[in-house]
Amino acid sequence: MSQRERILVIRLGALGDLIYCFQAFHDIRQAHPNAEIALLIRPGFVPFVTPMPWFDKLIIDDHPKGILGWFKLIRRIKDFGPSRIYDLQGKRRQTLMFYSLGGPLGPQWSGPAPLAHLPRIPPDVTAMHFTDFIGTQLRMAGVPKAGAPDLSWLDAPIERLALPERYAVLIPGCTPKAGYKRWPPENYAEIAARLDMPCVVVGTKDDSPYAAVIKAKAPSTIDLTGQTSLFELAGVLRHAQFAVGNDTGPMHMAAALGTPTLALFSQSTSPPWSRPLGDHAAWLRRPDIADLPVEEVFQTLETLKILT
Repeated sequence: MSQRERILVIRLGALGDLIYCFQAFHDIRQAHPNAEIALLIRPGFVPFVTPMPWFDKLIIDDHPKGILGWFKLIRRIKDFGPSRIYDLQGKRRQTLMFYSLGGPLGPQWSGPAPLAHLPRIPPDVTAMHFTDFIGTQLRMAGVPKAGAPDLSWLDAPIERLALPERYAVLIPGCTPKAGYKRWPPENYAEIAARLDMPCVVVGTKDDSPYAAVIKAKAPSTIDLTGQTSLFELAGVLRHAQFAVGNDTGPMHMAAALGTPTLALFSQSTSPPWSRPLGDHAAWLRRPDIADLPVEEVFQTLETLKILT
């Protein structure tokens, strides 16, 4: 009896990038239906990726600093014994991993590492979307695009939150060190005050001060910052009339789930590369995101016909 094929996929994070890789994960699974497929992932994302239907095993990359820790990580991968590796991370550290696993004499490697068996083209963030970039890498490795991935696993009951039947979701936060991506919470508050439905503010506990600013101007606002799991967040987004947010993971999640989504970008984001995808997704951008007028945001929501 022949040994089952083993495949390793490398995508360590972050949340938005993992969401953008859903199609790639699905394509790899469809291309290797009988393989044992493992995902190399950071510890913090284990709860999020564990229910994904595309992987049989997780290998944890805890980003060891010392040589001993590095060799233990390489040993874990060798013990799994992949015959092919899809590097969807593509950083220098993964190039070092390629050579640590044997380089051209090791497992078939799809990625940017020099001498990789299945190379990929350099990205052009001004002309292509991240998902197209990863898709091109897979096509070059002989992995065809499959149908749309099933995201039914990305959900959770939200009855305990006692949300109203109609509500909009506001996502005023972002990575704490990336304040330049943050549209002022006072502007979100003005949007909330003008809507004919309550708003639900989502994010981490660090975003609670922004929720307080919004709630002060729109008292019907519901503050869920720091109160939902990622799966409950998905449930909240699935049932929302629409979502408006900064360039952050929950915004990309909303678009992936098919929720009408409006993303607000600063000059730090290239919309061709990381705009929200979907039939009801749009974006607005200013070099300084604070200069984006509230009226333009509101008019764009009306153009999307998601206020009715």
